[in-house]
Parts: sequence; C-alpha cells; structure tokens
Amino acid sequence: LLLPLSSLYLPLQDLSLNIDPSSIRMVLVIFLPLFLLPLANSLLDVSWWSSVAQLNVGSMLSSGSTGMTRLCPQLEGLSPGQGRICELFHEHMPAVGAGAFNAIQECQHQFRNGRWNCSTPIAHLGPIHKQTTKEAAFTYAILSAGVAHEIGRRCKQGRLPSCGCSEEGRPTSIKEDWAWTGCGDNVDYGYRFSKDFIDVREKEYDSKRSNDDGKSLVNRRNNEAGRKLLKKHSSPKCKCHGVSGACNLKTCWLQLPTMRRMGDVLSKKYHNAHRVIINSRGNMQFMNGETMNGKRSRRAMLTDLVYLEDSPDYCRQDRSMGTTGTIGRECKKDSNGSDGCDVLCCGRGYNEETSLTKSKCRCKFEWCCQVVCDTCLNSTTIHTCK
Repeated sequence: LLLPLSSLYLPLQDLSLNIDPSSIRMVLVIFLPLFLLPLANSLLDVSWWSSVAQLNVGSMLSSGSTGMTRLCPQLEGLSPGQGRICELFHEHMPAVGAGAFNAIQECQHQFRNGRWNCSTPIAHLGPIHKQTTKEAAFTYAILSAGVAHEIGRRCKQGRLPSCGCSEEGRPTSIKEDWAWTGCGDNVDYGYRFSKDFIDVREKEYDSKRSNDDGKSLVNRRNNEAGRKLLKKHSSPKCKCHGVSGACNLKTCWLQLPTMRRMGDVLSKKYHNAHRVIINSRGNMQFMNGETMNGKRSRRAMLTDLVYLEDSPDYCRQDRSMGTTGTIGRECKKDSNGSDGCDVLCCGRGYNEETSLTKSKCRCKFEWCCQVVCDTCLNSTTIHTCK
C-alpha cells in the first residue's frame, strides 16, 4: 500500500496541474494513517494472551508496582474484570505473560508439522480466540494450563508476595521414612489464580446473558480441562540424601509437569475432542451418535476438549479466520505424516531446491602439531509447498 500511494505525485508531475509534489506528500502524511488504521486494527485484532505475551517482563519487574498498574489499562484485549485483577495483582502479570508466552511456544511446537501451525504472519495467534474450533479448544486449554503452571512455579521460588510453597498433603505413595518437607510447586494457587483471571472474561459474556452462541461455555470448559490436566499430572519429586549417594533419607515435594508434557497430553485430547451443540436452554449438549475410534463415545470427561464449529480450510490464507495457508511451508517428500508434501501442500505440489555447502571433513592429526582437514561439499535438498 505504501509504495503505490507514496508515488502518486510522480505521474502528477507530468500533468499541467501545477501541483507541488511536497504538498501531495504532506497530504499523504496526514491522511495515509487514517486510511491504514482500520486495516491495522483488523490485522492486530489480538487476544489478551497475545497482548500479555508480548510484554517485556524485565522492564515490568524493574519499573515497580506503579509502572505495572499504569501498564494494565494499555494491555489490549483485557476484559473489565481482567483489568481489575491486573491492577490488584500487578506483581502477578509478569508470570501471566511468561505463562502465555510458554503456552504459545508449546502450541507452535505441537503443531509445527500441521497445516495449522499455531501462528500467523504477525507472530500472534490471530483471531482464533473468536472461534470455537478444535484448534481454539487446544489453545484455550494450553493457555490456561500455562498461566497456572508459571504462577505455581513462581510461588515456589518466592517471587510472588501472596503465595509460597505448596501446602499439598502427603501422598499415600510416599513411604513413611521419606520426608515430605521439600518446597513444592504451588499447584492449587496457580490453579485458582488462572481460573479467576482467565475465566472472568467468559463469565462477563456468559451465553445465558448475551448473544455469544455458547462460546463462553465452551471456552470455560476448555480452560478448566487444561487446569485439571495440569493438576492431574503433577507428581511427587524426591531427592536422595546421604554420604556418597547412600540415599539414607529421601526428601520429597510436589512438582508440576513440564510444558512439553502438557503439550503432549493436550495434543492427544485435541485429536479426540468432542463436538457439542448449545440447546434451547443455553446449555452444552454432546451431539447424538458421536463416535470416537470407531466406537460409540462414552460420556466425555471434564478433562476432554469440546468444540462447536468445524475448522476452516487451513490450506489457504484467510486473514479473517487467522489462517496463513501452507504456501512456502517446508515439507518432507517421503513422509506419510502431516508433514509430508502430499498432505501439507494440499495437493498443489511442491518445489525442490538443492543447495551446496562446504564443511571440514576427514580431519586427522599430523605430527607435530596440527590438525589437517579436507573440504567436503554437502548437498541439501529442501522441498517447499507451491
């Protein structure tokens, strides 16, 4: 847009209109931002997590509480309730930002080989937060788990003033002669804060009080699934004590699962997500005759993901749906999986490019005293979708 508009004055110079090019440039400077503003807003229509994840955590920590409270109203996408929590618990926001960032990174790792790779050209998750697809379900669940994970971890580290080590009771699996005295991750506090901060926006737009077609119910269900799975997969961690590793005593504590572990768990839930509808009473109802793995589905658990609508066509680019398409994506020619060229390129075919690189090889030591190597040419072939 900028190139053709900024060059409008060039052809006008050939006309006998006696127009000063500098005046035209001045008009462009004034009116061009007004023209681009709606476009910029549509491209940057980000969710709260994309906004929070972009925060500079270091600058927030160094700016103190005053700087953080001033920053809260500037965060895009926060609901009124989230804004109030941000101001009351401003010291938690760096953890919320880090949790959202870690969740987005894990989402991109899990779907790196798929047609939908959990990213858009502007490094946000795009308008997927407005949808109720399987991909959106995974996103809500991993983000809810990511925030709870980071909050619980920072409680253990003593980085948050309103929480400390876990107060979880001693599990029955821990032997009596092992000490349950280690400082564990505060899973419960992370769970509660994530629930309060993330679910408050959905409660403000509850389907029974607004015309959101049941999106808030589905989002809250998927948020809860992520948190419950995080708590379910938290487990005791033990460390031996004693001379030369004799392990005369073991100290144990509660430890959260890694985000990679959560990504793997939620990825399986994504592939077995349940299709639901919203009935006339505004309640969520599982579709009749739904099957899973060729058998009639049993009643979904609270840790299962749910969705309302079919996924868009991720083969083609559609900014309004948050899809980037697969043109230019690198694929594997001989793979039968989702990263294979036949699947990822959606039947359009692929380009093949071979590059040569030089590297040292067949190195040997010669007396005395040097290492002599040959120079080898390495051929690398890359396939990209048309």
